[in-house]
Amino acid sequence: MITPRQCLRILISTTLLFFSSHLFAQWEQITPPSLFSVSLPDGTEKQISPSCALPILNSPAGLQANPFSFYFERGESDNLVIYFNGGGACWDGATCLKSLQLEVDDNPLTRAAFNPSAVIENTPAAAGGIFESRDDNPFKTWSKVFIPYCTGDLHLGASDNSYIDELGIVSDVPGGEVTIHHRGNDNALAVIHWLKEKLTQSSLSPDKVLLSGSSAGGYGAVFNFPTIQQLFGRTKVALFADASLGVISKGFVQSVLNYGGPWAIEDTLPRNFQSLIGNFNHLSLNKQVMMRLAYQYPWNRFAQYSTGTDIVQVQFLKISDQVAKGNLDPTSWGVNESDLAYILGWQIQAHASLHALSAFTWNYQFYLGEGTCHMVLNDFCEDNAFPTSSPSPFYNENSAKGVSFNEWLYTFATSRRFSDRSVAYYH
Repeated sequence: MITPRQCLRILISTTLLFFSSHLFAQWEQITPPSLFSVSLPDGTEKQISPSCALPILNSPAGLQANPFSFYFERGESDNLVIYFNGGGACWDGATCLKSLQLEVDDNPLTRAAFNPSAVIENTPAAAGGIFESRDDNPFKTWSKVFIPYCTGDLHLGASDNSYIDELGIVSDVPGGEVTIHHRGNDNALAVIHWLKEKLTQSSLSPDKVLLSGSSAGGYGAVFNFPTIQQLFGRTKVALFADASLGVISKGFVQSVLNYGGPWAIEDTLPRNFQSLIGNFNHLSLNKQVMMRLAYQYPWNRFAQYSTGTDIVQVQFLKISDQVAKGNLDPTSWGVNESDLAYILGWQIQAHASLHALSAFTWNYQFYLGEGTCHMVLNDFCEDNAFPTSSPSPFYNENSAKGVSFNEWLYTFATSRRFSDRSVAYYH
């Protein structure tokens, strides 16, 4: 009889093999070497190991490295969308391993803290939204780079950590050790290296570049912005971060976004953010980071999106706080109507940061939509705990004063002169 754990392993491994051999008609799948050197912006060389957090499970050859791939679509236009995909986060045994039980238990109100698969919900075909070839997609003709996310580190990590697999979900040995490859920054650098060669060969010469990301990918886009902007010289990259407002617990900031944390961000963050390590403030994290970018890159433009009560962002606020307090039971991490303190706390802090950034910068804007859905660039609403109160996908969002979101985003990315068009669902 096949156990739920074996089902999980079979699902991940067989899906990976399927997608590896069946490429999308219009998308090129690129798999970088598992170990190679890249040049950093300061001219130094760095050896990177692109990979996913977990090995391929249930492989006939045993545990094998889980290769990282990304996707490129050559559009009619050289204009370029670069997209970092989302998929949660993990930083200890409970979030990286124990939470995987939620997937195999098939609880509709919960799911694992991060997505360890390189392919499940991690391809442009699965994402839809801005990647669809629809006439009402203003980015339809643009070239696009899709960066999957399978490392649990907000695309920031460059370390391998061993965590205790308390339930034996991955190791089959309760209490055994499992190595998690937090190699999100290595994966990002592999894509940046490929893009650099593409631009050097003049096979791609965009006039407009939209750097974007959803959820965990929003942070990936934000923190990798300085490195990516350097690729394009005088062409100014427009940064759009979706569903990633940085409202997180004090314990998470002190233990993860700090020196010696599980992701080793001191080895990966661009120079622009190095002075914030050890000084990130959980009460003003979003404002700290976005304002720094807005001031350091005065001729670029920046934007963010969220729904007014993004329940997935609220859930990660709760998870990070509960883990810091010692609650390592993932079945208790879901958000429900009794979590009013987390909901109101997230709303107050998230909304305040958006309005403060709009007020105190000249090159930033936001779209604050109605409801509880998570992410707008994809073609689905992820809302695990509450009924969907308003549509939030890329083609349907117009809850902020009737403004069509995709038209708002296109104007932000392409207008000759920037003007703050911040809108919120309330008046």
